[in-house]
Amino acid sequence: MSEITISRAVSHSVANVWAALDDFSGIHRWSAGVETSPTNPGTPSRGVGAERNCHLYDGNHIQERITQVIDQRRLAIEVFDTSMPLKSADAAFDIEPTSDGGTSLTMTFHYVVKFGLLGKAMDGLMIRRKMTASLNNLLAALDEHLRTGETIDKGWTSTQAAQTLPASA
Repeated sequence: MSEITISRAVSHSVANVWAALDDFSGIHRWSAGVETSPTNPGTPSRGVGAERNCHLYDGNHIQERITQVIDQRRLAIEVFDTSMPLKSADAAFDIEPTSDGGTSLTMTFHYVVKFGLLGKAMDGLMIRRKMTASLNNLLAALDEHLRTGETIDKGWTSTQAAQTLPASA
């Protein structure tokens, strides 16, 4: 299993960051790769057990389920179906207040690629690098959305995303 951890300090309050994360079906508002993200029928819209189906602009899909909520501290999700080359994946967003009234946001992403040894080689050659860039862009887009209130559009990239380094590799 591979792990990527990305950390970012943002000037937004914990309450504002949490509100965006807690709006589980609203990720399409702050992720440049997600076109729509409806809640799956028959599941709650928030909290443990909530499910969403993220339809990506590139034609892929990712179905996710909330597995853990610690109010205004942690949101953990699992990927339970995807068209991407992932056998399994889960992610956690951990947030903490900073002394200046902002928020420290850390995202930890665990994943196993499909295709056995070929998948492991692909992970080492390109998947990990692309995934790290994508996760950096995701947190930068969330920061931008919270700063401006604007929906992040298809293909949005931030020069700030490139400056954010993974907390661990």
